[in-house]
Amino acid sequence: MNKVYRAVCNAEMFIAVLFLVVSVVAMCISAVLRTLDHPIAWGLDIALMLFCWSTFLGTDIAFRNKALVKVDMFVKVLPAKLQKTIDALVYLLMVAAIVFLIVYGTKLAVVSRARVFPSATWLSYSWVTASVPVSMALMLVSALRQIYENFFRTPGKSAAAKRGE
Repeated sequence: MNKVYRAVCNAEMFIAVLFLVVSVVAMCISAVLRTLDHPIAWGLDIALMLFCWSTFLGTDIAFRNKALVKVDMFVKVLPAKLQKTIDALVYLLMVAAIVFLIVYGTKLAVVSRARVFPSATWLSYSWVTASVPVSMALMLVSALRQIYENFFRTPGKSAAAKRGE
């Protein structure tokens, strides 16, 4: 299971970086061609779509690597048991928000399927809005793994799991 999860995480990282690079390249090409009086209006639409995907995929990557901003100076001074309770409450709220974004992001993607980009009528706006539920589904897996590791895994097993045993 860890190998599959790591493969998905690596694929997610590759796709996020690729989409960000292609987004920047599309913007640059669009700007250069506009300067040369040969504008491609769909370049900005493609860049927007890919940037949205890289942003939301990057959110899960940052969350999984515990690189999101965390203000815990007040929590750190509390007793360990209360810290654990607050962590559990935060994870509960986070999972609820993620599920909310999956449900309503999916609804938004379905509703926006008829909407197209002004300059790329062949591209449905659902491709942009689908980035939310897909990324949130990945983040839900990351959150559930963190909950398991923080609350249910015995301390001796977590070091072995990190080595891939």
